Amino acid sequence: MITAPQIKSRAELTSMIIDFTANGGEVRKFGRGFTSDWIYLRDVFKGFGYELKTVRQFYIVHKIGSKGRPKRFTRVQAIREIDRVLVENGMQPFMITKFPEACR
Repeated sequence: MITAPQIKSRAELTSMIIDFTANGGEVRKFGRGFTSDWIYLRDVFKGFGYELKTVRQFYIVHKIGSKGRPKRFTRVQAIREIDRVLVENGMQPFMITKFPEACR
């Protein structure tokens, strides 16, 4: 089942995939058990030296030991910040981004 309305057939989708990989695109791969669950990410990020918190409707991605008040993010901003830290640590980002390091 194709859920994107702009793609009319499976053959068109296959053609798009072939073009994408021919132009150097790569399918993102996540390790077994890796998830976007907030509690899981909070534990993983402790290992990276970051603290993840939620305060009311805002999210905080804060480097442990840094000075000043932590910045509050919207959900989309928090995911971008999480992606930045993941890429810095050699992992794939969740969102489709233009991090040059993520294309390796």
